Amino acid sequence: MFETLRKMIFPIIIIVLVFFVAMIILQWGLEFTGRQQFAVKNIAGTINGEEILLETYNRVYNNLVQQETQRSGGEVTDSRLRELEQSAWQQLVYDRLLAQEAAKYNIVVTDQELYSFLRMSPPQYLQSMPAFQTNGQFDYQKYVNAMADPQASSFWSQIEPMVHADMQKMKMQEMVIQAVEVSEDELKDAYVAANEKIKVGYINVPYNRFTTASHNASEDELKAFYDAHKDQYKLDDRAVVSFALVEKQPSAADSAEAYNTIKALYDSAAAGADFAELARTYSQDGSAAAGGDLGSFAPGQMIPEFDRVVFTMKDGDLSQPFRTQFGWHIVKHHGYTEEEETPPGKAKPEKVRKAKASHILIKIEVSQGTLDAAYQKMQAIVTATKEIGFDKAVEQEGLKVKKTVPFPKGGSIPDLGFDQPASDFVFSHEPKTVSEVMENNSSVFVLQVDERLPAGPATYDEVKSRIKLDAFRQWVATQCLDTLKVIYAGLRGGTPWGTVAKVHGAEYVESDWITRASYVGEVGRDATAIGSAFALQTAGQMSEPIGYDNGAVVFKLLERQTADLNKFAEKRDSVLSAVKMSKQQTMYNSWFEGLMKSSKIDNNLERLRRSGEPM
Repeated sequence: MFETLRKMIFPIIIIVLVFFVAMIILQWGLEFTGRQQFAVKNIAGTINGEEILLETYNRVYNNLVQQETQRSGGEVTDSRLRELEQSAWQQLVYDRLLAQEAAKYNIVVTDQELYSFLRMSPPQYLQSMPAFQTNGQFDYQKYVNAMADPQASSFWSQIEPMVHADMQKMKMQEMVIQAVEVSEDELKDAYVAANEKIKVGYINVPYNRFTTASHNASEDELKAFYDAHKDQYKLDDRAVVSFALVEKQPSAADSAEAYNTIKALYDSAAAGADFAELARTYSQDGSAAAGGDLGSFAPGQMIPEFDRVVFTMKDGDLSQPFRTQFGWHIVKHHGYTEEEETPPGKAKPEKVRKAKASHILIKIEVSQGTLDAAYQKMQAIVTATKEIGFDKAVEQEGLKVKKTVPFPKGGSIPDLGFDQPASDFVFSHEPKTVSEVMENNSSVFVLQVDERLPAGPATYDEVKSRIKLDAFRQWVATQCLDTLKVIYAGLRGGTPWGTVAKVHGAEYVESDWITRASYVGEVGRDATAIGSAFALQTAGQMSEPIGYDNGAVVFKLLERQTADLNKFAEKRDSVLSAVKMSKQQTMYNSWFEGLMKSSKIDNNLERLRRSGEPM
């Protein structure tokens, strides 16, 4: 089918097909063109030796930014852009690993399978194209007609490789999960668990009852706790690094530049320029679109520095430039009004004097020049390290070396935070290796790998803070369970549930009908606790005291409604679908996690950013 279409290319391709291709290029994260035109410097990274073009990465990233802009309805923050950079790379890693596995296992998609898939299951990005829609809805007949149109062969030849690749990956996923089987016993257990219901009475002693208590374990007690629970304190690969950084803070020159801008705007406004137009053009806050109009506001609604200026002005006044935590401002005053409002905490309305004003804000931001100076300082450290060592190179630039405590792979780097590129560098290089210049949202930095520590048991000092917390949690859990044991003894002695609960500062509660998935008061959905309730068989039967994650509880069975196995047959297919899907998802996640761990993935984006190459 497609081989025939490819041979029937007409000299003139209708404009709508050109539009189709443009839409696909915008919406799809894989390149149509070859790689020959790209230099090595334009490689975003490698995945098991396969080069990922920077152009490919940028298509995926720009698509994510476009989606985020539409979703948020405004400007995307720098921190969110940083997250989208990571998401774009992660999407590419997922896509390429799956494609590589499909190739490894020689996953074949025939022309007939491809044609059938396109005809019967049009991908969403095709359905959303205007040429395949009528009145904003996907028109299947238009779509089928286009598939049969010989003049559309050029378009379908562009679509075919992408859909073929997608089908290979889908087949690969199916191959991974096809081994999942569900036994008849599993189906019945799942059906019973979903349909069995009980009513219970219970007394709960919650964890938070004791969390405010004062309990300070001694050093000997903490060490004894550590010795008894060493297996809980195993650490993954860790590292120690030294680093030097320059924070991304505006320089004196940046502040002066912002002041010069606001002063020029003040001079223009004072000379008669339209204040609202100046605000629309130059102001750097949300009021710009409204010509800087801030509406009417009472004292205390704005920050104190702003109030001090505005409420000393008169109608028609133009303020001199003044600075707040947000930057440099000038204000145009539009007079005062008096309005009746009821202040918070008062019953009667009062007259409130309000100012009406417009303003222009120029933020004091880190300039490119300031960032360039920081990069140059860091680059000087990298260069000098080769001759005089890292510590002396940092000192030579007037900075101080910071040394971290051991931190885990993928964890937060002390004083730098969560930084995936930095973590990737540290755990892929040997000690004494110095990085290139790196950056995150708050700083520009260079780091040196000092130590690489293999996975193994943590020392007492390394996890002392965790031991304190865990020991306290154990103490609280013991208090909850001990309190409940006293209550339980009273219940065993015949004291009514409500009475014994009240005596010990607890409450007796009776539930409505619940399933194993129900939320039960303060107990929540804890599987251990709810499971003990469903283990009760006869009305009036009482459970043992049960310690669970958030406290301790004792249950009494009030009523039981067993699952009707006569209806199992009619529900079997839906139960099978749900159980199988859950098992398949678990298997697939486990498989892909193993694939990630066994793959060699090199992210080159940080190096490209540092080198100044266009992204």
